[in-house]
Amino acid sequence: MPKPESQSVWQIAGKLLRAHQRTLSGLVLTAVLTVSVLLGMHWLSDPYRFPLSVVEVKGDFKYQDKEQFQLAVLPCMEGGFFTVDVTAIREAAEQLPWVHKASVQRIWPATLRLEITEQQPVAHWGSLGFLNSSGEPFTPGETDISIELPALAGPAGQEKKVLEYFRRISETLAPLDLQVTRLELDSRRAWHVELDGAVRLELGKADYWQRLQRFVLAYENVFAGRMDGLMRVDLRYSNGFSVFWQQMVSKNITGRTGKEG
Repeated sequence: MPKPESQSVWQIAGKLLRAHQRTLSGLVLTAVLTVSVLLGMHWLSDPYRFPLSVVEVKGDFKYQDKEQFQLAVLPCMEGGFFTVDVTAIREAAEQLPWVHKASVQRIWPATLRLEITEQQPVAHWGSLGFLNSSGEPFTPGETDISIELPALAGPAGQEKKVLEYFRRISETLAPLDLQVTRLELDSRRAWHVELDGAVRLELGKADYWQRLQRFVLAYENVFAGRMDGLMRVDLRYSNGFSVFWQQMVSKNITGRTGKEG
C-alpha cells in the first residue's frame, strides 16, 4: 500500500490561506479601516487644526446679564470644532436662573452658535421666586429688577395648581372690571384672594369655586360702585357671606378707643 506523500509546512499554510482567503481579507480590511478611523479621529480632534473662530450668542437678554452668561459658559468652551462639548455648554447655560432653555449648534467651518430662551415670569412666587407661563418656579435670588406681577403663594409642589386657579379667577372677575393682585393657598389648603384695592375674598377649602360664583352673582346688587369702601368678603358659608366695610372697622376702632379712655 503506497504511503501518503508528506506535505511541508509551507504547503499546509498555503492550503489554509486559500481556504480562508475571504475571511482573512475581511479581517485585514477591518483592521485597516479601524486604524484609519482612529488616525482620522486623532487628526480631527486637534483643536489647533479646526479652531473655533466665531461664537454667536443669540437671544433676548431682558433679565439675564450677558456678561454673567459668558462667564458661566466660558470654562466649557475648550476644544476645537469637533471636540468642544456642546452638552456641557448647554447645561452650564441652563443652570443660570433666568435661562429657561439653551441650544448649542456647530456651524461649519468654525462657528459655534448659542441660542437662549429666557424665563418669562408671569407671577411672583413667595418672597424671591417667580413662576413662568408653565407654572414652573425659578428663583434668581435677590434682584434689583422691578416687575409688576401678581403675587402667588402656596405649598411646594402646588405651583401649577395655584397659577391655573389664578387664571380662572382672573377670567371670571374680568367682566366686573376687578383685578386679582394676590392669590394664596395656605397650609390648610384654604384659598385667599386679594383684589386691586386690597379687598380680600375668603373662599376657604371646600366648594371654593361655587363660593366665588356667589360673589359674582351678588356683585351688581351689593358691591358695584362700593369697592373703595370694601375691606373683606367672607364667603365660607353654606348659602351666604359676611361683608366687612372700612366704615364699620373705623367705627369699631373709635368706640373701643373711647371705652379705653
